[in-house]
Parts: sequence; C-alpha cells; structure tokens
Amino acid sequence: MYRQYIRRNITSVSIILFVALFVIIQYLEPAFLYEKDGSLRKFGLGSSRKTVIPIWLVTFIIAIFSYLFVLYYLSYPKMSY
Repeated sequence: MYRQYIRRNITSVSIILFVALFVIIQYLEPAFLYEKDGSLRKFGLGSSRKTVIPIWLVTFIIAIFSYLFVLYYLSYPKMSY
C-alpha cells in the first residue's frame, strides 16, 4: 500500500524526506557548518572560521541522496540475491 503511494509520488516523498533531514541538520547545528554564535561558517580554507563543507553543498548532497533513497526503497523488493 505504501509502496504504491510512494511510486505514484516519488518527487513529493523525496521532497518531504529532504525537508525533514534539512530541518534536523538545522536544529542540530553541527560545528562544521555553524559558528559558536549560531551563524553559518563561510566557505574557504586557511582559517578556523571557514569550512570546506558549506551549507549549500550539504543541501545538494541531501537532496540527491533523498531522491536516490526513495528510488532504492522502491526497487528493493525486485532485487533477488
């Protein structure tokens, strides 16, 4: 039942999963993305106040993996080992 709904709404389910994961990351405020005062770190090298993994990169990665996870979830029953 759930798989048929997800199969009909792959994009919507992926967006909901993405938003949920993004809200969790925003709530947790990991140190590699945020300063101690809660502001976002700047992208760059050479300073302890900059990060190599900016929030926009994390956003793209979460979006891609949420879509791929939904596709994997739908194709998992078809796989036989």
